[in-house]
Amino acid sequence: MAVKKKSKKSSRATSRARETRKSTIKKKRKVGRFDRLFMWGKRISLICAIIAVICWAGAWFFLSEADSYAANWVRQTTLSITADIGFRVDDIMVEGRKYSDADLLLAMINIKKGDPIFIFNPNEAKRQIERLGWVKSARVERRLPSTIYISLEERSPLVLWQHEGGLSLIDSDGEVLERANLDKFKDLLMIRGKGAPSKSEDITMMLEGEPSLRDRVDHADLIDARRWDLYLDDGKRIKLPEKDIGLALRSIMIRQEQEDILNMDFITVIDARYKGRLIVRTKLGKMQDYKTGMGAGGKNL
Repeated sequence: MAVKKKSKKSSRATSRARETRKSTIKKKRKVGRFDRLFMWGKRISLICAIIAVICWAGAWFFLSEADSYAANWVRQTTLSITADIGFRVDDIMVEGRKYSDADLLLAMINIKKGDPIFIFNPNEAKRQIERLGWVKSARVERRLPSTIYISLEERSPLVLWQHEGGLSLIDSDGEVLERANLDKFKDLLMIRGKGAPSKSEDITMMLEGEPSLRDRVDHADLIDARRWDLYLDDGKRIKLPEKDIGLALRSIMIRQEQEDILNMDFITVIDARYKGRLIVRTKLGKMQDYKTGMGAGGKNL
């Protein structure tokens, strides 16, 4: 019996020891979890603080324009270094310039000898140059280490347009090139009439085919935006058709070779608007109808 009692007491003690160990382990686990949560909380707080500092620093960097200052400093330093080792503008080559103003051209590209060559922007220079009235197109290159190359395709002056009391220099596309300092273009054909610039290429080409007549022409008027009247230097008026201008001019010159009609002072008007015929009016109000021999018919063109 004594042995049994002792055994029961030992069993109870062992059970209490187990419960004590379990309780201790649970407390340790709780403490460990709390420590881990606290540690992660500190880490998250630190990360949030770092992010906040980065955001604040970034906002200050951009809002205070420190980024611009830094970028400009890097850019200027780089340009200075490259210029010191030879990448500077020593020569500006321009090909194809005949009429464009040289000083205005240099002002458009905004570069001068001695400047760092990498400061020059060829695309922007091309856009600026093509704004000049004389320039139809331009090619701009940066040829390292020290040359700026510009190739121009200039417009060709064709006629002088008298409009609203002023003169304008016009090219073959009908574009206005100049409105001042036109003395050197005084030998070009003068045209008049609304819409005349866009139709000037045809009449000038036809007159170039008859140079002896072209030398007598003082100016040409576009009538009703359809056809031309030529006024000669002695006051004679030549009425041309809307179509077949070259044929009409040839008819006049054939009659000139046969009868010298362009030198007859009493003739005031030569009407070449009819196929195969020339109608000549005189100062006395008389009318002479010539057959040109270049086709029949009297259709009014």
